Amino acid sequence: MSLRDAIPPDVVVHDEELKHDEVANFVKEHGYEKTPLILNVEGKRVAMNFISTRERLCSYLGIKKEELAPYLAKSGYDGPIRIGKAELSRKNWNLLDLPILRYFPRDGGRYVTAGVVIARWGDVEDTNSYNACIHRLMLLDEKRLVARLVKPRHTYLLWKKAVERGEDLPVAIAIGVHPLFLFASATRVPEGKEFGYAASLMNGLDLNIIEDMLVPSAEIVLVGRITKELADEGPFVDITGTYDLVRKEPVIEIDAIYAKDDPIYYSITPASSEHQVLMGIPYEPEIYRAVAKVCRVKNVAMSPGGMHYFHAVVQIEKHSEGDGKNAILAAFAAHHSLKHVVVVDDDIDIYSSEDVEYAIATRFQADRDLVIVPNARGSSLDPSSNKGLTAKWGIDATKELSRREDFERVV
Repeated sequence: MSLRDAIPPDVVVHDEELKHDEVANFVKEHGYEKTPLILNVEGKRVAMNFISTRERLCSYLGIKKEELAPYLAKSGYDGPIRIGKAELSRKNWNLLDLPILRYFPRDGGRYVTAGVVIARWGDVEDTNSYNACIHRLMLLDEKRLVARLVKPRHTYLLWKKAVERGEDLPVAIAIGVHPLFLFASATRVPEGKEFGYAASLMNGLDLNIIEDMLVPSAEIVLVGRITKELADEGPFVDITGTYDLVRKEPVIEIDAIYAKDDPIYYSITPASSEHQVLMGIPYEPEIYRAVAKVCRVKNVAMSPGGMHYFHAVVQIEKHSEGDGKNAILAAFAAHHSLKHVVVVDDDIDIYSSEDVEYAIATRFQADRDLVIVPNARGSSLDPSSNKGLTAKWGIDATKELSRREDFERVV
C-alpha cells in the first residue's frame, strides 16, 4: 500500500500556489489544522493531515477508536513482507528542488518533518536488520541535512557505532509513505522489528531495494550517509508549541534522490494534531501493557489537553483497593515523559474530559487518592521542567469497592 492508496475521500486540494514559508499560516487561517490537504507549494504537491485525529488513524486500521489501545497492544511484529522492484527513478535533483517547508519565523531553517530514516546493519534482504524512525531534518544546503538524533534511540546508537569504526552510516530517507507505515515508524518496538510491526498493522508490507537498502513504497527516497560532522540543529517548534533547544547534531550528506513522477511530498506541521497523534498515541499500548501487569486494564487514552503526550487517562476494572495507585505507577514507568495520569472505572468515557472530571469530582479525595512523584525523569520538551526533572501526579478516581452503591449514576 502506498500514500496514494491512502488519500482520504474528504481531502481538500488547494491549487493556488503557496510559498514554502506560507503553508503553516495558510492552514491556521483556514481552520485546516485537522483537514487532510494536498497543497500546491511552489508548483509541487504537498500533503498533510492524513492521520490528524485518532479517528483517522483508526479508519486506516479498520477499527473503532475505543479499540485502538488494546488493538495496538496486541499487534505483533511479524506481518507478511514482500520484496519487489521500486517504482521510482533516479532524478537529477538536489534538496532545493523539493518543497521542504519552513513553518515558523524563528525556525532554524526549512525542515523535513515526515522523513522516515532507514538504517541497516545486516544483509540487504534481512528485514530484521533495519531500523526505521522519523527524525526531524533541517535543510543546510542543496546536499546536506542536519538530523535530530535522540539518545539512546536506535538510529543514534547505530550512528555512534559507525563513527567509532571511522565510518559514515548509510541511510535511506523515505518521504510520502502510507500513513500506517509513518505511524509504525513513530512507535518504539524491539530492535529490528520496525518493518515487521508495520507489516502487522498494514496486513502486509511491500519493500523495494534501492542502492542496497530496503525501503517501503514511497513518493521520494533520499539516499545518503550520516557523517561524523556536527552542525547546529534548531530552533524547532516541538509538540508543546514552544521552541526546543539548539543542539550540535550529525550532518547527513545526500548522494542521490529517487522519486515517482510528479511526487507527493508529505509534511507534518510541528505541534499540530497530526504531530501529537504520531508522537503520543504510540505510548497508549505501552501504558496498556504495563498496567495489565498490575491490574485488569480496560483502555488507555493520551488526552488532547496534554498534547496526547504528557497526560493519560487509564480505565481499569477494579478488583482490589490499591489497583488505582498501582496503575498510576505502572503508567509512569511505561512512559517517562508522562506527567499526569487519571485512573477511572470502566463506566467513565475516557475520551470525554467532562466525564473524567466527573469521576474526579465524585470519586477522588486529594488526601487519600493523590500520588505525587517528585524529581522524576520527565521531558526536556516541558518548559516547566528543571533540566528534564519534573514532578508527576496521579489521581485515583475509582470507586471505593466497599461503597459502590453510593456511586451509582442515575442520570
